[in-house]
Amino acid sequence: MIIYRIEHGESGRGAFAAGLARTHDEFSGSDHSAYDHPGPIGEWDTELHSQYMRGELDSHYFGCRSKTQLRSWFRSSPGRRAMAKAGGVMVTYEAPREAIAMGRTQLAFDMNRATKLSSVPADQW
Repeated sequence: MIIYRIEHGESGRGAFAAGLARTHDEFSGSDHSAYDHPGPIGEWDTELHSQYMRGELDSHYFGCRSKTQLRSWFRSSPGRRAMAKAGGVMVTYEAPREAIAMGRTQLAFDMNRATKLSSVPADQW
């Protein structure tokens, strides 16, 4: 399965851990925030919620199943430009379905079982 994720190009930390989500929101120019989406605990009745509550996601990273879904988190073009200037990239991974916990607005995947396919600046996708 193909996975799309925003992360810091050097550290590999995700958009939220690396501060890129805050950068996006500071420069977005809109009322929409990347923080408007639920975390895994709010993904009721999904694999993501169940595995999170059982503590099974320690080696997992968060991402999305499509670019459209990822864009719903990071809607603002100026915000994505700011993330790119701060070192943010959009990375495409591939992982087997059994290494993925699906939610409605995001997914978690076992990074140890994923293959990195490509990486582009956060404003060029």
